[in-house]
Amino acid sequence: MTIDKEARQNRVLEAIVKTHIATAMPVGSKYISKILGLSSATIRNVMFKLEKDGYIRQPYTSAGRIPTDLGYRRYVDSLMQITLLPQDDIFSEMRRYVNEKRMLEEVIEAASHVVSKITNYTGIALSPSNRLYFEGTYHMLEQPEFKASSMVLDFLKIVEEKSELAQIMNQDLEEEGIVIHIGRENISNGLRECTIITATYKFKNNVSGNVGIIGPMRMRYEEIVPVVGELARMTTEVLEEMSE
Repeated sequence: MTIDKEARQNRVLEAIVKTHIATAMPVGSKYISKILGLSSATIRNVMFKLEKDGYIRQPYTSAGRIPTDLGYRRYVDSLMQITLLPQDDIFSEMRRYVNEKRMLEEVIEAASHVVSKITNYTGIALSPSNRLYFEGTYHMLEQPEFKASSMVLDFLKIVEEKSELAQIMNQDLEEEGIVIHIGRENISNGLRECTIITATYKFKNNVSGNVGIIGPMRMRYEEIVPVVGELARMTTEVLEEMSE
């Protein structure tokens, strides 16, 4: 693939991803043509190649296209630009809320609460004692993707049983920092329409657990990734202060 063709594919894929994230609707070639200033025929050709390669798909006949998990992975790895975190009252409140806790387990539970509140997704946190905390499960049920009863049941089963999610989070501890699982990258069938983002925190200078979110694949990655990373950093700070 030439550089020009790859660049054009990236522009079209990025436009589809951003539009679908904003609207939760399939995206048509005419709309992409308008926002990129390219002909509809050119856009259709590029979308045909993206679909052939597995980056987008047509959810139903006569619809536009939506990103696949592979498309979101290409976007996250190569195209997205992280949004700088605003230094405002939200993060001051986050620090204050976590800092009020006096016991280690309370701090970790508070982290799951805070990240859910800020992102409007399901907050998750794994403590050093391997206890798993959930907060805001209902946020997933608010997403358009989860209107189908089968998807709701699959997700609630994962939340109820916890073992598969605990396995994912324990595996993420081996990769210090932020880890993103998109769609079929998740080991559980009940999470195949979800993205999990986790970030590790430390206690006494050792990676001891992680915090993060579960959301739909169609999420605001530029905003969510730095929030999860900042919360993990803040959790580390609070725990280190407690150990002094």
